[in-house]
Amino acid sequence: MPRTTVHTRTPWEDKVGYARVVKVGRQIYVTGTTAFDADGKLVGDGDAYAQARQCLRNIDAALQEAGSGLSDVVRTRIYVTDIEGDWEQVGKAHRELLGEVLPACTMVEVQKLIDPRMRVEIEADALLGAGLGVREGRPRIAEASMESNSDLAEMLRSVDLHVPTEKDQVTMLKAYVGGELVGCVGYEHHEGGGVLHSLVVIREAKGEGVGRALVDAVVDRLRAAGADQVFLVTADTSRYFAYLGFSPVQRKDIPDSVLASPELGGYDEDEVTFMRRAIAGAQ
Repeated sequence: MPRTTVHTRTPWEDKVGYARVVKVGRQIYVTGTTAFDADGKLVGDGDAYAQARQCLRNIDAALQEAGSGLSDVVRTRIYVTDIEGDWEQVGKAHRELLGEVLPACTMVEVQKLIDPRMRVEIEADALLGAGLGVREGRPRIAEASMESNSDLAEMLRSVDLHVPTEKDQVTMLKAYVGGELVGCVGYEHHEGGGVLHSLVVIREAKGEGVGRALVDAVVDRLRAAGADQVFLVTADTSRYFAYLGFSPVQRKDIPDSVLASPELGGYDEDEVTFMRRAIAGAQ
């Protein structure tokens, strides 16, 4: 069976020699995970409930990198340093994030964890497709990392698109169906609106609503950020984007802050079609 691994930036992975996630076929195994955030800071120092929630959020993010999510979890193992004092708060966090999934679960007390500030560590096993969303065939949308060796990077390179780095200030989303990467999209948020680009859907998934799901996910995120419009540029797919709610717009009517994006600013109207979609309900 094919074996896939997912790595994060925690220092212990390189020092000890392990992966955050190992996926073999439909089986997914998540390493014991603690409450450090993406910036390497411990969330919830002295607060077992906050740490447990962050552990589970980290597990969810790692599972999404493997095309899965908390809905696919079938077993959790929870390690706490004070089971008498913390089990209820840790259990509360577990119920809040996994109460609808109801995985098998074990909680045990350990003498201590690697960092003395850690009060809880959680590991998880998942079965790809166990969650209702995957079984029903709906695409699972996940935010992508910018790793040069990721499945996202491979998809973009296969269609000769630029692989963004953190310096590009681009957020990339990926779409999975049944654990298979089927599409991706990128977006930027500027003061005058958002910019959508790098929409890719594999041939086998076209016509299945993947492109719409990705664009709608971008619109939802931009709406939450307060943007009231999103723009794009296309050479030959204006008809498809019209189907997704975009309409042609003149270059002069695009805010300068949005045209500052390299995705838009380098084109003239005689080369491409500029398009806009209003975002209803923006905050």
